[in-house]
Amino acid sequence: MRRAAWCICCVAALGLPASASAWSPLRGENSNAKKGNALMAQEQYGPALEAYDEAARELPEARAVQLNRGLALLAQDLGEQSKEAFLAAADPAASPSTRADAYYNLGIAYAREGEAISQQEEYEQASAHFREAADAFKRALRVRPGDRNAAWNLEYAMKRIREEEEKQEQQEQQEQQEQESEDESEGENESENEDEGEDESEGEGENEDEGEDEDEGEGEDEGEDESESENRQEQEQAQPQPIPRDEVQRFLDALEQNEENLPLQRARRRNAGRPPPEKDW
Repeated sequence: MRRAAWCICCVAALGLPASASAWSPLRGENSNAKKGNALMAQEQYGPALEAYDEAARELPEARAVQLNRGLALLAQDLGEQSKEAFLAAADPAASPSTRADAYYNLGIAYAREGEAISQQEEYEQASAHFREAADAFKRALRVRPGDRNAAWNLEYAMKRIREEEEKQEQQEQQEQQEQESEDESEGENESENEDEGEDESEGEGENEDEGEDEDEGEGEDEGEDESESENRQEQEQAQPQPIPRDEVQRFLDALEQNEENLPLQRARRRNAGRPPPEKDW
């Protein structure tokens, strides 16, 4: 994890290089402000914040107290509350030194949040926080030109903006590739399911065809059996039936009788139609 060497305007408040004293602008004799300064030097940030809150109620117009409150809040990682305090300290009515320190530490608050968000791979949101930090550092430089700490942190914030944008692009490309891969995989699964369904349908059609062939075969066999039966009946009818012996004998007798009477029958046919002969007696 990259650790930014953010400089804050507080002596040893966060163990980083110091650029200015947070409580030096407040020169009025206020016991709670003095108590808060002493506790901040001892890194007792919670009790120091309580002391600054009391001082803010006693000196509502003292912008330097809001600056110190912001530093105590930032030391406890209370980023949102610290930013509100720094914005209050950057009021146009405040001294230029207090305003410059307020903008500078406001940039520190945004940059810290950007670093934490980047670790969560929320690169777009992290980039937005670094942009806010860069804007705050620019404001500090306008109020106090030549501040080396503000200039260095501005350059670093601009670099982090570019890095977060590149990470965001890579993340979007990776998500797009994963989505395309998922779509291809789903398309292949759907195609396989369709092919399986077609195979099953073809198998069922083949089974139906086989059943039809069997039915047709059975019908043809039955038709052939019926035709053969009819042919056998016709052949049996066409074959001569045996004649009983007594009928054969009668037939032969009749035939012989007819042959004996044949001349007489022929004479009868010749004389048919002729007038009968006249009697001469």
